[in-house]
Amino acid sequence: MSVGKFPYLLRDISTYAGEATPHSKIDAHGVVAMTLANAQANPITLQDVPGDGTKREVRIKRRQRDTKALTTTAVSCDHVLTPARLEDTISISKQRGIAWYLPDDLLAQYEKEAMANVSGPGTLSGVSRELVEVMFGGANGLLQGIGEDIWGLISYGKNIGESPAVSTAVTLNIPQVVTTQPLTSGIAKLLYDFQRNGFHGRPQVVGSGLFHNYALTQPYKNLDSFGANSAMAMASLDFWPDIDLATNTTNANSIVVFEPGAIQLVERLEYTGVFGGVKPGASEFGVIGIPVNVNGRIANVKFDAQLKYFDCPTTLTDLYSNQESTYAKGWALIMKKDFAVWQIPADAYRHEDRLRSVNGALRYTVTNS
Repeated sequence: MSVGKFPYLLRDISTYAGEATPHSKIDAHGVVAMTLANAQANPITLQDVPGDGTKREVRIKRRQRDTKALTTTAVSCDHVLTPARLEDTISISKQRGIAWYLPDDLLAQYEKEAMANVSGPGTLSGVSRELVEVMFGGANGLLQGIGEDIWGLISYGKNIGESPAVSTAVTLNIPQVVTTQPLTSGIAKLLYDFQRNGFHGRPQVVGSGLFHNYALTQPYKNLDSFGANSAMAMASLDFWPDIDLATNTTNANSIVVFEPGAIQLVERLEYTGVFGGVKPGASEFGVIGIPVNVNGRIANVKFDAQLKYFDCPTTLTDLYSNQESTYAKGWALIMKKDFAVWQIPADAYRHEDRLRSVNGALRYTVTNS
């Protein structure tokens, strides 16, 4: 072995493994991607002007639609209604974060390429290539936590495609043998329920298990024994595979169908505007975006990021073990996201309205018999 500053040739695993590089793989966190990349995605920001870092209270104003019960067969000048405006206050309820530390003496052993500053996927200017790789290596854990938090926040409205209407999971059977026209099962039922509940746009289906298997077979489909082509039916919806839903339900074959626009991500990006940039105390604040590819759709998940330099030995707590230790001089990269979800409220429709308690989210348990 040669002796010197660089005793061997160091090659990055991604040079050879490409998309198979283990630390950069991101699982299918479909609900996160759907809230950011569906056609009606419009994240609600708790800021007066997006990008200025301020925090403001946000309220959503709305009205209930009128029903036949409010009409009359004898119009009179002394019969009136007073349209009422309702308001909902939006707030942040969740935070997910992670932090890494790289000591100076470790960085000193890395090659120049790893130590060099790069532009990075955001507004931080002082981050090194090595820290960018660390950050992307931690993205999957962050997104998994955010995905599970979002599932925990979601509420499910009534499905009036059922009689009586229910808010619990409905069985959606995809027949194995189709010799007659299946009007009350499979994609036909999903699309019927979507319209029956007054939804508009393309169904946004998030889930895993059997429906994921079903979606994967569609490019190879042609006419079935009845004469229908399920690939054409599947082309009318968007499917977002999600591995997190299985851990938040009692059935691994669950799916949730959303109306576009009926659910939105709520977020605050704190380290922007006057709250971003280099600050006294050897810290730089900014926003970093992690691109997430789910079924060919790219969602850019943005995080607040702090790059902090410890210029003296410092006592820090390990996030995993919760043990305190003294750390030498070095760099810490801290990422966080403050977020919540907003949905169509349960009282969006009057009590006598046929859509009372419908909120744009329906859940199913998929079977294949």
